[in-house]
Amino acid sequence: MSSKQDKMEGVLLATAAGDALGAPYEFKPPLHPQESVEMKRSPLWAAGEWTDDTAMAIAIAEVAAQGLDLRDEAAQDAIVQRWHLWAQTSPDVGIQTREVLSRAARGGTITAARTRKESEALHRETGRTAGNGSLMRTAPVALAYLDDEDAMVAAARSLSELTHFDPQA
Repeated sequence: MSSKQDKMEGVLLATAAGDALGAPYEFKPPLHPQESVEMKRSPLWAAGEWTDDTAMAIAIAEVAAQGLDLRDEAAQDAIVQRWHLWAQTSPDVGIQTREVLSRAARGGTITAARTRKESEALHRETGRTAGNGSLMRTAPVALAYLDDEDAMVAAARSLSELTHFDPQA
């Protein structure tokens, strides 16, 4: 196995482990410095289960692992189709992400173009579509473009727009 492959697997494993460790503490006030952090069950997630952030990142990683350019529409179609399928059974999907995916799925096969259009429409309606959701799934984007910063930025922006159209995202 190559050093690059080791790094990729390490980043994804650490992302999933950190997300699973933090899942029971989501949407709660910060812990007191003396409180311990434990891998435990939450109302939505089993102990050790990662959240929607890692699930969505995995879909990106799977498409990137096929050698597809994440900036291409076909790759993004595959990603949004995976996200949509996953969202059907997930115990939690971000409110904005669920809304965009639901809108994009109306009237047929979900595509990146339709998803981006609905993401933009939601932004125009609310003016508030930044959030951290798209940031939480950028690790596989960075891994896919370790040697091409411009492509990395373009792919991250394009994938972000699928659910978080605000340029601040």
